[in-house]
Amino acid sequence: MNTYPSLHPKPDFERFYCAYIKGDAAKEPITTGESIPAIIAKAAEKTGRFRGDFEVEEISRERHEKLKQFLG
Repeated sequence: MNTYPSLHPKPDFERFYCAYIKGDAAKEPITTGESIPAIIAKAAEKTGRFRGDFEVEEISRERHEKLKQFLG
């Protein structure tokens, strides 16, 4: 078992995503976050819909911060 800390720095990616219901003309955000699988799972749990009912869009950090306040 490897117990040594990694010598590689953590990648500095700042990608944020927002999940919407497919076909929603208004594109009202359901959830937001850094992990696509996590936000789809959270959106499905929050709405009671299937995971395939959502689409994901990449958003800016500023939009992510604003949405995070409202979506909690």
